[in-house]
Amino acid sequence: MSCSITEAIKEPLKVIDTLFADYIQDPAATPNAFDPSQTFADLFANEEARSQIPSINNTPVKQLPKNTLVRFRCMVQDTGLGQEMFVSAYKDQDKVMCYRYTEDPVDVNFDIHDIPSDYLSERTLVYCVSPPGETQWLKRRLYKKEEEGNLESAIDQLHISQQDQQQPQHKKYPLPNTPHVSAAVKFYTSADSLRVGQLVDVIGVLGHHDAPSEEQSMQHDAMEQAGFDASHLSLENIPVVHAITFRSLDEGSKKKAFDAQDLPHHDIRAKLIDYLSTVLGGDKLAAEFLLLSLVSRVTAKNRGVKIGHFTLNLVNFPDTEAAKQSANNMYAPQNNATKLLSSLLETLVHHCIALPLSIDLLNKSNFSPKSVNENLEAGMLQLTNGTVVLVDETALTEGKLGDTGVRNVQALSNIINHQSLSYIFPYSQFDFDTDLVVLTLSHGKSMLPNHCTLRLEPQYNVDELPPMDEDMLDYFRMYIEDLRHAEYEIPEQVSEYIQTTFVNDRKTASANGTPLPSQDDLMLRVSLARMVSLSFGERVLSKESYDHAMRLDTSRKARTGTQTTGEK
Repeated sequence: MSCSITEAIKEPLKVIDTLFADYIQDPAATPNAFDPSQTFADLFANEEARSQIPSINNTPVKQLPKNTLVRFRCMVQDTGLGQEMFVSAYKDQDKVMCYRYTEDPVDVNFDIHDIPSDYLSERTLVYCVSPPGETQWLKRRLYKKEEEGNLESAIDQLHISQQDQQQPQHKKYPLPNTPHVSAAVKFYTSADSLRVGQLVDVIGVLGHHDAPSEEQSMQHDAMEQAGFDASHLSLENIPVVHAITFRSLDEGSKKKAFDAQDLPHHDIRAKLIDYLSTVLGGDKLAAEFLLLSLVSRVTAKNRGVKIGHFTLNLVNFPDTEAAKQSANNMYAPQNNATKLLSSLLETLVHHCIALPLSIDLLNKSNFSPKSVNENLEAGMLQLTNGTVVLVDETALTEGKLGDTGVRNVQALSNIINHQSLSYIFPYSQFDFDTDLVVLTLSHGKSMLPNHCTLRLEPQYNVDELPPMDEDMLDYFRMYIEDLRHAEYEIPEQVSEYIQTTFVNDRKTASANGTPLPSQDDLMLRVSLARMVSLSFGERVLSKESYDHAMRLDTSRKARTGTQTTGEK
């Protein structure tokens, strides 16, 4: 069957009914095995086609007609809503009719106790939220809708904000006091691959978002009496999306492969370091380390140990006058220098949050998700892979940490050390893998176990963000995203060179009576070398890139006055 994009968007259930009618003509076909996902995936295979589908990320649900096709770019927040047994087909005058992707009452009498087993199916309920920390430039790019200077868009966003503030599930979004969109998404296929924290792009049919009707309440009672789960009717006031097809976005949005011919990596690298240094008082060394942290990621997992992530601690970070608009808001940066750095990072990456570590925030917030009465409440660190977390210890003052505060510090430490986040349940806890970029700002050495500490040496004060051409920002964004997902290898001869250099350095240190380079020093330099190599556009480590990494580490140590790493 062929149908137009417009028809699929306006009347998806009609399209599905036609597909089902063709499918069920096969004598071997069973109603519960019907799956139209590939048809819709093919129809909306490219971004131009997908962009025509209304997105509930930036359009109030109440403005969208029920049973039309919608998109939802979202993070999986809670997979514990369970599964529903539902009637996927029924007979009407000896004709088998499809009853998937909808919960609208049908004017047909049938005995729920006398339904053939192949007319019954299961779907998985998942609570999803708009991606925490999604930056404004990415929103404009994704939803093709200018946020500034557009009255209609501003009103839409106000409606979304008001709508979400009225939702009873406010503790299910990681970032308190932040406007967002949430929905109960019902997955009919491939739900086993979903995991909490995963970023997905869903295409589905918009279901109910009002209180259950009398007919639905009667259906609820009947299904409960028959032993079926009808928990979906407890999700009133929450939009429901019946997912037809979805794709994971965890590997990054690579709409356009980076073309080094447009602008060589060396040039982009130098310009990006200059741009980063403008909010660090002109400190180029700190800017280069910051660049390396932005392109770091978990590259491997060996017996539970993550490899590749890199957490930078900038010490001697300025503590400037509190940002005026942040007064009495413990979730917003209280330091103008932090706010400027956060704002600059938000022009470069897809997802970014600031975490001012005040005593109030530590004691009154939950960094780890927690199950309360079988409902998974979000934690502030329940974020999508690749999110930049700007941890500001300059907000920390004297005070006592309670049990919650201690748990929060431990949660941050586990992210840094092990890239894992604990989900707390009444009698147990489970650790889930993460891949977050953590940057810690502090006056003195951080209380957290960062991989690398660098003393900031600004040459001037910073009061505002520098202007930057949007085309150049696009190059920076593509450059960072490309490097984060680039493949990398160390040739045998370079591996031998690294070992020989390390042995010689230890011999030299022993002869000079200085502390010997440790295994931690070697591991840090190998990690730095990977990021240095990629930042220069090299997918294979060269001796020159490894030497550059060693010079960076030597310069870093000269500032901190240490001869060995010993960060943890």
